[in-house]
Parts: sequence; C-alpha cells; structure tokens
Amino acid sequence: MGKTLTNVLVRLNDWIQTLSAILLGIMTILVLTQIFFRYILGNPLGETQELSIYAMVWVIMLGSTIAVRNKTHIAVNYFAELLPGALPRLVEKLCYILTLMFFAILMYQGWALMTRAMLQRSPSTGIPVGYVVASIPFCAAISIFYILEQMLKKEKNGPAE
Repeated sequence: MGKTLTNVLVRLNDWIQTLSAILLGIMTILVLTQIFFRYILGNPLGETQELSIYAMVWVIMLGSTIAVRNKTHIAVNYFAELLPGALPRLVEKLCYILTLMFFAILMYQGWALMTRAMLQRSPSTGIPVGYVVASIPFCAAISIFYILEQMLKKEKNGPAE
C-alpha cells in the first residue's frame, strides 16, 4: 500500500478527530445554554436543542469512522481462532467483504435519504435536514476507505499482523 495513501488517511483521521472534538464542545455549550435558558430564565430555546441533536448525530457518525480506522469496534475472534488451518484467514476476509457491503449499502441508501431530506426543513432553525443526514453517506464512504486500507495492509503483511 502506498505511503501517500496511508498518509492521506492518517491526516483524514486526525481531521475527523479534531472535528469530532469541536462538535462535541459545541454540543456541550448548546446543552448548557439550553439548561440555563430553560431552568434559570424559564424560557427554553428550541434552536439549541435542535442544533445539539444535529451535532450529536455528526459526532456519532464521525466517531464510528474513527473506530473503524482504529479497529476498535466490537469483534468476536474467539470462534474464528478455533478453526483449523487457513479458515480463520478466510473468515477474516469474509468479514471484511461483508463490512464493505454494509458500508456500501449505507452510503447508497444514505445518499438517497439525504437527497430527499434536503427538501425538509427543521422546525426551529429552518436548516435542511439533509445536512444532518449527510453524515451517513459521508462517514460510510470514509469507512470504506479505511476498510480497504486494512484489507490491503493485511494482504501485504500476511496473517502475522
């Protein structure tokens, strides 16, 4: 696998981590503002709740790409490791292929949902809901690149990795 592609994916992951942290900070500020206005001033702001939910959606989706990149999603390797010979490697390849298929479907269906959701406006802020739903195909596409990178590394380094 080329060093250039690896460097691009490392920088992309760093950018996603930074963006996630910023969005988490914004979400925290919005929630605290909502608490202040609701319980101290007795006049809740609908916009802060809506925006914090939208930030949370993006944080979750971006966080899932970070987990894919770092291979920190839950995995059950116990049974695959009990298999004889080359079967564990075959199971691993099958899992990569199934994961790629999942993210491809998620990207395709997320794109279709996003284009439809662009016509719908959120009630408090008037933001097209498609901007929130855009996190689905965007993060699915990034996850596909990360899975492909892992597959290529595994093929290059062999089963010892």
